[in-house]
Amino acid sequence: MDKSLKNKKILVTGGKGYLGSFLLKSLAEKGADVFDISIDAEKSERSFPIDITDFDALNSVIKQIQPDIVFHLAASISRSRDFNIFENMLKVNVKGTFNLLKSLLNTECKQFIFTSSSEIYGNNASPFHEDLLPMPVSPYSLTKVMAENLIKTFSQQYHKNYTILRLFNFFGENMSDDFFISQMVNSLRKGQDFLMTKGEQTRDFLYVKDIVSALTLVAESTASHNETFNVCSGVGSSLASLASFVNKEMGATASVIPDAIPYRENEVWEMIGSSDKIKEKLGFIPKYTLNEGLERLINSKL
Repeated sequence: MDKSLKNKKILVTGGKGYLGSFLLKSLAEKGADVFDISIDAEKSERSFPIDITDFDALNSVIKQIQPDIVFHLAASISRSRDFNIFENMLKVNVKGTFNLLKSLLNTECKQFIFTSSSEIYGNNASPFHEDLLPMPVSPYSLTKVMAENLIKTFSQQYHKNYTILRLFNFFGENMSDDFFISQMVNSLRKGQDFLMTKGEQTRDFLYVKDIVSALTLVAESTASHNETFNVCSGVGSSLASLASFVNKEMGATASVIPDAIPYRENEVWEMIGSSDKIKEKLGFIPKYTLNEGLERLINSKL
């Protein structure tokens, strides 16, 4: 059964983040009553500067909002394999998630939607299906697996609805240089050569507006309740071919220089998702191909 988001009280944690800002805008356009909790938010009637590791502050705001649906995007993110960061990751990504679940117990919240990561699949053989055993390769992906299990166990115990979304690589306008595509595009725009590995890694990319469409679709359909979905295109592209397309499309004076830096330790070579489940259960089909998304990103920079 599908349901309208009009006038629904929807809370987004991490709403001031990159994906969160797109999601807030889309939900507002659908007529939802939108609120956001972010550690760096400017306080207002709908925006709360809260650290999710502070249960009392979080619980107070949740009581005030009484959300119908929660999108939990807030997280500590790092691609580092160094376990010196694990304690902070554990505190934010697992304890913070627990604080949020606990604070929602005495509300009428109908659905808890959690953004996990494709990195939890690690070195499984791709395409990755949702029923594969996770093989996390970093402190970040390990805490995402822990948070997924926490959400499932907690929700089953208290008879609450949840949806876990394993997001694959995404990109779009105004993304920070912490990510491969935006770093490459911004570097070439500045006339600086972009140094990369040989680019043999294969990834599954989605344009950010398709990711947001999947997120809102999940909130609109009760068929998503108590399910785990990949959010991906189902199509793999090597970083080398992607870089070649960007290099040609931009026609910049600077160039992409492959094989200029070494691969990172514990590199995941092929990260392609199966999109069968989300397509069959929710009817999700990406609107943009990789090249169309790249063209929109490149043209937005001109």
